[in-house]
Amino acid sequence: MSFCPKCGKEVTEGASFCPNCGQSLTVSATPTVSTTPQPLRIPESFPMRPTGISIIAGLEVLGGLFFLGIGALLFFAGAFVSQLTALIPGVVVGTIGVVLIIFGLVTFFIAYGVWNGRGWAWTVGVVFAALGLIIGLMTLPGGIVTLLVDGLIIYYLTRPHVKKFFGKEPVPLSI
Repeated sequence: MSFCPKCGKEVTEGASFCPNCGQSLTVSATPTVSTTPQPLRIPESFPMRPTGISIIAGLEVLGGLFFLGIGALLFFAGAFVSQLTALIPGVVVGTIGVVLIIFGLVTFFIAYGVWNGRGWAWTVGVVFAALGLIIGLMTLPGGIVTLLVDGLIIYYLTRPHVKKFFGKEPVPLSI
């Protein structure tokens, strides 16, 4: 007793076609396999990640690791200081540690958004770089490196191919 592989109805032995749906029941002796390699086709709706975005996301991850490490160190140092001296300095140091840990976790979240081209991550990147420019201006001449780095980040994030990756393509003007 045989059954149709397409519709599951019972068919008679030796039948070439299913009487219910017309599915061919004969098995080909030689499978048809293409030996010509087919090129990988990436849909147009899937933009490739620019190299600079990979670098920025990697730097965000490193920054997150830094903040987590320093935050954990300060948190445990605060507990140690609380046992040695007055409670207040230890609580302050421990609180700063917790804030840095939270900042490190937020940095990982931003790195995720940058890596995946989320529009909100582009906005956050531009806002943080603009804040960095302001801080760099307030701390001149020592803030010159901050000015240069944040200026380059803003310049890069406003390039057309980068904005396209984040879905921030310019809206065409209608005349």
